[in-house]
Amino acid sequence: MDMPEKEDQAFFKLIQQAREEIKNNPELQAKIWDWIHELDDEGFFIFCYLLEDYNQKMVSQKEMEETVYTLVMLRHKFIPAELPLVQDLPIRWQLQLIFNLYEKLKKEEMSWEACQEFIDEQLKNLPILQEN
Repeated sequence: MDMPEKEDQAFFKLIQQAREEIKNNPELQAKIWDWIHELDDEGFFIFCYLLEDYNQKMVSQKEMEETVYTLVMLRHKFIPAELPLVQDLPIRWQLQLIFNLYEKLKKEEMSWEACQEFIDEQLKNLPILQEN
């Protein structure tokens, strides 16, 4: 088994554990949170990342829902699976690019083109790709 497959297996195991923790969180079982149970694994991972901002009251529940869906859309738009650099890149690294973009967007507004340029630059400079 190669490194990306091992990392992806660890990623999916982490998601499974996080889903169990969410099931045991009474607040996140309220009807307004039903949408999180429909997320795919990548969307759920993004949700878990944003949960810290929600807990620190940086985003509301509604803003969180919108942001999760927006980041999922950006991930598929800017980091398509058929992109040659992405094909062998573990999911965790792909999502790290989206988290980097999210952190930048929290500080400044960016056009779609600027977001794409940011992702492209981040992708070129990923440490995991520099090692090969």
